[in-house]
Amino acid sequence: MTPEQTLSLVRRYHEAWTTTKDFDTAAQFLAEDLKTDLPVNTYADKQEFAAAIRGFGEMASSVRVLSACAGPGEAAMVYDLELGPIGTLRIAEQFVVAEGRITSIRQVHDTATMRAAGFVPPLPQ
Repeated sequence: MTPEQTLSLVRRYHEAWTTTKDFDTAAQFLAEDLKTDLPVNTYADKQEFAAAIRGFGEMASSVRVLSACAGPGEAAMVYDLELGPIGTLRIAEQFVVAEGRITSIRQVHDTATMRAAGFVPPLPQ
């Protein structure tokens, strides 16, 4: 895929789960053997991750994309996601795309706001 096609696919996936709340469409962009690397949770497969973005996406009240770029088969986005009970979460995501599907998602965000809201256990003392 060209960088433009890769970025378009990633943007459509992202919009589906954050803005239009079309979680089934968002899941269609994910490869069956999806790999994820996230700071808080682990997901065994596409189905587990699709369920997670449904729950997370239902809490999202707004999203503001700050930056998005792509190269052949890879894309990155940085965005602020407003989540009702958590507040604003700044997220950086890296996507790997192959054969028209997202095969890998790596996400980075500060977990402090999630911990403060009780969504993640506190760090051990």
